[in-house]
Amino acid sequence: MRSGTPLGGLKPRKMVLAGTSMSAGTLLNYLPAHKVFRTPDMQRIYDGFYPTSNGSLVPDVDVPVVHMPTMLEVSAPNITDRADSDEPGRQYRLYEVAGMAHIDTRYSVRLKPNPCTQPLSEFPHEAYVSVGLHHLLQWVDKGTVPPRAERITRDNDEQNDGSRMALDDHGNPRGGIRTPYVDMPIAKYGLRPPAITPVIPNASAYVAAGGQNAANQMCGLSGTQIPIEPSKLQAMYKTPKDYAASVEKRVKELEKAGWSLPIYRDVILSDAQKVRF
Repeated sequence: MRSGTPLGGLKPRKMVLAGTSMSAGTLLNYLPAHKVFRTPDMQRIYDGFYPTSNGSLVPDVDVPVVHMPTMLEVSAPNITDRADSDEPGRQYRLYEVAGMAHIDTRYSVRLKPNPCTQPLSEFPHEAYVSVGLHHLLQWVDKGTVPPRAERITRDNDEQNDGSRMALDDHGNPRGGIRTPYVDMPIAKYGLRPPAITPVIPNASAYVAAGGQNAANQMCGLSGTQIPIEPSKLQAMYKTPKDYAASVEKRVKELEKAGWSLPIYRDVILSDAQKVRF
């Protein structure tokens, strides 16, 4: 790839390796080899790494790493506690997005129709995974040091609210990378809804082929979106127009701080404009 042959003669300036969930595990397994394998002219093969939907400890490597666990990993007892670093040979950022589930339930064809017992999250995964990738690319290509993010707050007490995360009054995580979906909430974003038993008769091809095991697996990796009652929304925001305006204001603040990309502004604002109460 460094030669440019697969790219029609174009020579890549920088190359990063990304993976999510199981493929993020493969990425982490590759890291010891990264220290050994080199190009024919003894240069690094990859200039950065981006594991997502994975909470394992990332070992030190000689290129920047941006690491993005989701709420599922943050809720586990063994989530990494590695500190951010700008030190050469230890360049690392951990980005935890409040409201993000392990898999993208907004678009997954495996979850249409919904085989789970609760409404699935419409959180726009791609709008925030792209934030981490953007900062990694700027880091490896231009040397732009990325911002540090607050971690999702954990209380490690599942008895009080069923979560190891510390939740706010609406049931959403405190701390982490903020988004309008949790700062101006219309729903509680949760995890691991049980699958409907028996499997729904019109399930997706994947769930139908795998039966109850497939339904249990997909629902166990999913995020939920439990709506806040319309009367509460009215008390919180007065009118849908006021709500949309507050979301637009927050999006601009997050863009300025580096936690939202302008390319996804229309997606987020469109979600806000659809809200009715």
